[in-house]
Amino acid sequence: MSQHEQHYQEIGDHLSHTDSVVKGSMFGAKCLKINKKAFAMFYKEDMVFKLPVGNSADSLEGAATFEPSPGKQMKGWLRVPNAHAAQWDELSGAALQYVRSLTE
Repeated sequence: MSQHEQHYQEIGDHLSHTDSVVKGSMFGAKCLKINKKAFAMFYKEDMVFKLPVGNSADSLEGAATFEPSPGKQMKGWLRVPNAHAAQWDELSGAALQYVRSLTE
């Protein structure tokens, strides 16, 4: 397991103990869900977050709209490179709150 995957696992473990988050999969990748809806995913050594338009992660270098396959963009999902792993905890929390607000 890479250090980035380990970081994802630690985030998931913490959130599963504090916020009723469950681990699952999406597009064959590991993801975190709240109320049966995914909000974060570990994908090819990066993290992908469901965040509202205009969120602060948009400005991170290398961050881009997630494409599960070339040319198929998923609106509202932002891929954040592992160079910004220090922000993954904060972004996971923001994505959790955002998706929770959509499902309540």
